[in-house]
Amino acid sequence: MNQNTKGINFTKIVIIISLTVMLLILGTYVVLMSNNEKNAKKTGEVMINQMSGILTQNQSDEETLVASLKEEYMIRAKTVAYMLEHDASAEYDVEELCKIANMLSVDEIHLFDETGTIYSGTRPQYYGFSFNSGEQIGYFKPMLMDKTLSMCQEVQPNTAEGKSMMYAITWDSNGERMIQVGIEPTRLLEELKNNRISNVVDSMPVYENLEIYVADADTEEVLGATDAQIAMKLSEVGIDVSNIQKNTICHFPAVVKGCESNCSALQEGQYVICIVQNMAGIRKNTFFSILLIVMYLIIAAMIILVVSKQLLMIKEEQMDQLTILTSMAEIYYSMHLIDLPNNTFTEYSAQEAVKETASEDRSTDAVSTMRDVMYLTMSEEYLETGLEFSNLKTLAERMQNKKILSMDLLGKNVGWIRMSFITLSRDLDGKPQKVICTTRIIDEEKRKEELLIMESNTDKLTQCYNRRAYENDVLLYEANSPEDDFVLISMDVNGLKNVNDTLGHNTGDELLVGAAECMRQSFGDYGKVYRMGGDEFTAIIHANTEQLEKLMADFENRLHRWSGKLLDNLSVSYGYVAKREYPNTAVRELANIADKKMYEKKAKYYSGIPK
Repeated sequence: MNQNTKGINFTKIVIIISLTVMLLILGTYVVLMSNNEKNAKKTGEVMINQMSGILTQNQSDEETLVASLKEEYMIRAKTVAYMLEHDASAEYDVEELCKIANMLSVDEIHLFDETGTIYSGTRPQYYGFSFNSGEQIGYFKPMLMDKTLSMCQEVQPNTAEGKSMMYAITWDSNGERMIQVGIEPTRLLEELKNNRISNVVDSMPVYENLEIYVADADTEEVLGATDAQIAMKLSEVGIDVSNIQKNTICHFPAVVKGCESNCSALQEGQYVICIVQNMAGIRKNTFFSILLIVMYLIIAAMIILVVSKQLLMIKEEQMDQLTILTSMAEIYYSMHLIDLPNNTFTEYSAQEAVKETASEDRSTDAVSTMRDVMYLTMSEEYLETGLEFSNLKTLAERMQNKKILSMDLLGKNVGWIRMSFITLSRDLDGKPQKVICTTRIIDEEKRKEELLIMESNTDKLTQCYNRRAYENDVLLYEANSPEDDFVLISMDVNGLKNVNDTLGHNTGDELLVGAAECMRQSFGDYGKVYRMGGDEFTAIIHANTEQLEKLMADFENRLHRWSGKLLDNLSVSYGYVAKREYPNTAVRELANIADKKMYEKKAKYYSGIPK
């Protein structure tokens, strides 16, 4: 072939490549523009379904919270009854009753006689009210018929002032009077609900030109948005709620915050969920994407031209391929080409440890060599798993119609590795013929993963496990019944509110940290200590009767010896229960029993404080 012929052929290649690039650019532009709206609708539906599921779960969590509040308030009512039985002088002493209410963090205490009439309490203006005084207070009439009954009411406007309250009531142990406590939790629950929605929206993964709005279905008020500055109604943003349907995802155009947008929306229950996509911004990004594609195509065309010229020289092509394979091999701890039908392997790259292990067999049999390498390099707990994963006899079946198969394994000397098989060629049935086997060290990835898990389950202030960790562990115990040495300890730091109010929150934090340290030092070697929130802690340990007695004595001793920089003493009320005492009782019921014992001690503690 002479030089002129070579020049003509190369010119034809340039022309063909140029025309191909232009057609690809035009086709890409048409496809991208036609798919923008379809993709926007699909994206909106996916995001709405995700938000709907999360909001539904949040509502369920709120109902669970209300149920737990009822249980807690009943315990407080019983605690007041217990304290009055041991201090009869407080029955008609409004000031003393107010102290008890403050101590137990309740807003009101009312004492009812056997006819259901208020005769004492923290609010003298309510004296004389009875179960016949109104619909709200009449809710408790069943108490008159059954003195074993205890009741807790949902949040309702009270009879006297119409103030939203939550009341819990119980008979005393003698059946002579009823003790009622009232708490006003509405603000807390409403704030919690709004914060949850805001946090959910903030945590949702969003893309450029996409915004999420969650609003109240009745008021249109935006409860959560990806734009933290938004604090208004949907109509003020530019979203017409008349276009939104109940329980059906709808799509409509709108001008949101002055930008042409496509809205996907759904009204589900009390919420309206809107996904807004800025179409002008998407078209702009499409234009830049096309420019980027043009650049890539030009670069690709140049590469193709260069490769086309190099294809004229077979020897140079082979050298280029070898260079590429060598560069890829440097990324991995080891890299081998395996021919499955012929049961052979070719080494592209391997660290000395792998080379030495593979050379001990002196075999070209890929199946045997792979098995021997796994025996010599895998840790004992991962050996069986590693042998099954690396079994070349079954690999073709397992990788049928698959491009890659990976698994994380723990080695004896190198730590965590990721072993992968990558299909290079396959037969007509889709089974791989040749595969690349690679290993890569992933110790750093595993450390980061373990650190994230630990942080998500740890209370920042006290470094104890948090409520999330507690709930996860309880679920495990519920699925697998705990052994007889299972012990649950409920603990509450005494006087935290008073310390915070009089000495400041820094002193209160020192009190919590000191209490947590005493708990971990006493119980840490036998189980876990959790901070449930505020001044409440729980420990789950495994100890026999003799060990438990020593642990509790050690805990008392540590509390007695403790002294901080801002405070020189601390006190913790606690109650504990062992599984062997209640062999057929569920874990959460054991927790309730421990809580009850703790509150009894707490009541005794506060009743012993000088007036």
